[in-house]
Amino acid sequence: MQSKQSRCFKTLCFFLLMPLLLAACKTGVIMAEPLYPLDGIEKILVMPFENVSAVYGEGNNARCPVCGKVFLTGTIQEGSDVMLTRHLVSFIKSNTDINIIYPNQAQMDSDDFKSGNESKSHEVNKLKESGRLLGADAVMTGHLYRFNERIGTTYSVVSPASVAFDLHLIGVSSGRVLWAGHVDETQRSLSENLFEIGSFIKRKGEWVSADDLATSGLDDLLIKLFKK
Repeated sequence: MQSKQSRCFKTLCFFLLMPLLLAACKTGVIMAEPLYPLDGIEKILVMPFENVSAVYGEGNNARCPVCGKVFLTGTIQEGSDVMLTRHLVSFIKSNTDINIIYPNQAQMDSDDFKSGNESKSHEVNKLKESGRLLGADAVMTGHLYRFNERIGTTYSVVSPASVAFDLHLIGVSSGRVLWAGHVDETQRSLSENLFEIGSFIKRKGEWVSADDLATSGLDDLLIKLFKK
């Protein structure tokens, strides 16, 4: 039989290691540190989020045209791409001194993306040239793959919210991807994954909407990118 001292030691180790386990197992939001210095970026061209599911259809694997990462597409709620773009712009305005350039300041469209067959270099060069023409230092671009709304209430669901999108910052002068991050998350109950207790507490034990799931993940990405 284990001694009381041994049990206390194991309990102490469990609580000391728990934060590390939680951090290691959180997979919904993936954020990379800036790959290159972001000094000197004063103007960013913010492109609207692209609805990738409209190109590939629902329930298919879609490859990001910038970084090549693959996401599972799904339903895209009408207006969710606009909502994410507005939230992105609002965050940058409220938390940085960066000047935002909007794509509607020039005649630009996303027709090149509609076939879904463009190479990564083509997509990056297209964005780089758009930024150059508008006098931007960098271009922010994102792709929306899934925005499935919760079916149910805050305390009981038939189907939880599920979202997937990415975000990239591309330098105009270098053509490099300076930073990238993505959110790919389907909310799960605490009993399904105890390692998500941090998210469970943050959401007050409730089933959140797709809007909440997406904007929370977007905030996490942007805080990481623009941290001082």
